[in-house]
Amino acid sequence: MRSPLLPLALVALLAGCSGREAAPTAAAAPADPIAVEVAAPSLEERPLVLALDGTLLADEDSRVTSTVPGRVVETLVERGQRVEEGDPIVRLRDVDYRLQARAARAQVDQARARLGMGEGGAAPRPEDTPEVRAAQTDLELAEANLRRAEELARRGALSQQALEQSRATAASARDRHQSAVNGTRGALASLEAARASLAQAATATREATVRAPFAGEIAERSVSVGEYVGPQTPLVTLVRTDPLRLSLSVPQQHLLAVRPGQPVSVRVDAVPDRVFAGTVRYVSAAVDRSTRSLTVEAVVPNGDGLLRPGLFASARIETGGTQQMLVVPPSAVLSRAGVDRVFVIDGDVVAERVVTVASRTDDERYVIQEGLEPGERVAASSLDQLSDGARVSTSDVAEVSAAAGPDGAGVEE
Repeated sequence: MRSPLLPLALVALLAGCSGREAAPTAAAAPADPIAVEVAAPSLEERPLVLALDGTLLADEDSRVTSTVPGRVVETLVERGQRVEEGDPIVRLRDVDYRLQARAARAQVDQARARLGMGEGGAAPRPEDTPEVRAAQTDLELAEANLRRAEELARRGALSQQALEQSRATAASARDRHQSAVNGTRGALASLEAARASLAQAATATREATVRAPFAGEIAERSVSVGEYVGPQTPLVTLVRTDPLRLSLSVPQQHLLAVRPGQPVSVRVDAVPDRVFAGTVRYVSAAVDRSTRSLTVEAVVPNGDGLLRPGLFASARIETGGTQQMLVVPPSAVLSRAGVDRVFVIDGDVVAERVVTVASRTDDERYVIQEGLEPGERVAASSLDQLSDGARVSTSDVAEVSAAAGPDGAGVEE
């Protein structure tokens, strides 16, 4: 007969074995501290800087259209192509405009022939045309005959019938003269109308080739060969990228600190290692009611074409005053995804802090505007191994001054 106590003994034995195997896992050894160098931020008198964020805009942004309608027969540019002012962009069918110009030229020649004008001559006065001069001569002769007839009639040497005939001849001569003058004036008006039609047709022929209104780059081509376009149809989008404008919103409390002519330091994430110099040029005349901010535009030269419209940019404007600010070496700042961080040492652990960098000094040190307090110490090495709450060891590592560079130069004992 099997004893009932045997299963209980086996369960107790298995439970004891499981407890002895789990004990080492529960008491895992702590991670070794990370050795770091330490930097003590220095408090320095720095220029008072207004830190702002904005967007780069094209100096000119135009949706180029044609002044005349027509069918596209040739496109001469592509997206990204640079053009100079006056370069052809799109050509439209101009056959009709050239025919209109020929017809207008024929009308001009006809009007000139009626006026007896030579090629390239100026338009004559009505009294100088052959038709009017002939009518004037007939008029003068008829009036002279009338005067003689009247004199003879007073002497009784001429009948009343002959006198009336002389008067009728003089009146007819005056009418012919006036008609010649009026006809000449009409011919001159026709000449001016024909010249206007010729100029309009010639202009339309020239405008059938659409040209760049200013130097810049083609951002978009909106038409293709075969399309019929009108004066309101966008053909290309042309932007001027040198210089660029940086649009900034300045809080109203800093209204008096910004003025035209101030230098602006500009940084963009696309070119992180370069600072672009700009100048405040335009300051809005009014504060926006909804945001209580003032719109300011800075002009940023872009001769090398590194910057593009639409890029987000960080700007620094020196307002003329000074303030006490903390300065740390570049090895103490970790920059990732546009966010700057430092690791403040508190005993044997570090606390991660997000900081605002106001600017960089000539020796590439970081000027901290927010996020760090005087007297705090920060890690200056092994930042890529650190995280918030990580244990560190600094007992056997020299302390780095705020003037130290990325290679650890300037280490003090």
